[in-house]
Amino acid sequence: MEYACETHGNEFHVQVSGRMTHADHRGFRGILNTINEAGSSRIVFDLGKAEFLDSSALGMLLIVRDAAVQQERVVVLKGASGQVEKLIAIGKLHKYFEIA
Repeated sequence: MEYACETHGNEFHVQVSGRMTHADHRGFRGILNTINEAGSSRIVFDLGKAEFLDSSALGMLLIVRDAAVQQERVVVLKGASGQVEKLIAIGKLHKYFEIA
């Protein structure tokens, strides 16, 4: 997994590319720390360049969501297609995230 983070106004964007799997859990901690430091009210995960997510990746996204809810922040999953979009649908993530 590769990622890039940037702030746009009151939104913090994380663009994910490649494969996001259990092997990325350590790197994901860095993303989580950066999100917490940013303090933006909306966290947008741009999954347009993500090729594959496994169940561990979904767990990592849910960890971000749980932390965000405690801080009254919103997490958005944006731009998913192909296998990633199917996984989001099968996992019924629309119940937990805003989908754009």
